Amino acid sequence: MPNKVLMSLTNISKTYTMGEVKVEALKPASLEIYVGELLVILGPSGSGKSTLLNLIGGIDTPSDGQMVYSNQSLTNGSEKDLTRYRRREVGFVFQFYNLVADLTAA
Repeated sequence: MPNKVLMSLTNISKTYTMGEVKVEALKPASLEIYVGELLVILGPSGSGKSTLLNLIGGIDTPSDGQMVYSNQSLTNGSEKDLTRYRRREVGFVFQFYNLVADLTAA
């Protein structure tokens, strides 16, 4: 039995606008992720790996293209829908914990 497609990304891209400058953080990319599949995202600095992970994780939304998870579109999901998706379906493991300021017991 062939594996089921868990997530499908079709021509997704991400462009940030900083003033009058547009920065293409992720060029159009397509990808299918299958149930039970191990996926490695590898590339040089600036190639769009973190942007792709932010899109897959529902932290950010694509500028263009389609994202479907378990037959449900994430492309134009409301913040409530994306929060539910992140809460129930996504987990992140960070190599560094720089997102939170260091805390002390002193």
